[in-house]
Amino acid sequence: RADAQRLQQANRSLRSDVERLQHELEAMRKSHTSQEVNPFPNGAKLNWKKCKDMPTGMICAQTVLIRGNVYVGGGATGGDDDYYLIQQYSPTDDRWSTLSPAPVRWFGMGDLNEQLVIVGG
Repeated sequence: RADAQRLQQANRSLRSDVERLQHELEAMRKSHTSQEVNPFPNGAKLNWKKCKDMPTGMICAQTVLIRGNVYVGGGATGGDDDYYLIQQYSPTDDRWSTLSPAPVRWFGMGDLNEQLVIVGG
């Protein structure tokens, strides 16, 4: 008899926990709704424009934006400079420059105080 009572009490407790979790889940569903947001002022549309092609194409590359210039590097080129190559794009001039090779392969890039930092090897 005592075992049956403990089992019934555990069952009630479990049902109560399940009901509480269902209630919390329903509250989360209601509070986390998706909305479409246009990040551009006055409903402006994003316009794409073609820029000059990179001198050397890469796959799996890293990109960093510093002071209005885009840096691309650390990717596979299919050549001898695989993973060492860093290229800089100036949107103002629509011009690419090839920078000095990185001292390490397989690197990640970041911006630290407006300076290009590479990590890896």
